[in-house]
Amino acid sequence: MNKSTLQDIQQALNAIRSEIERLDDETKWAALELMLSTSNSVVALAKKMAKPETKTVTRTVAVPKTKIVKQQTPPQTAPKDTERTDFTPIRPQPPLPNQRN
Repeated sequence: MNKSTLQDIQQALNAIRSEIERLDDETKWAALELMLSTSNSVVALAKKMAKPETKTVTRTVAVPKTKIVKQQTPPQTAPKDTERTDFTPIRPQPPLPNQRN
């Protein structure tokens, strides 16, 4: 927007102000309501112009189906980690002959 356009708008607003001062209260309210609705429409237009256009794109995405495969369980055998049943004390082995002092 250039400077001359703003000056033209300011002159028009000054003319409206001078006209409103000479009127009765009800007419002043009506004039203010008109100015307010004009301001709202100008703001809405400015927002619309400033807002970038967006496009909605819908895409179809193929979702692969999962296949459930059941595996056979191997036959259970006795556990290899059995508890020790012999409770005799363990004696250390004597050192080898070349390790003696």
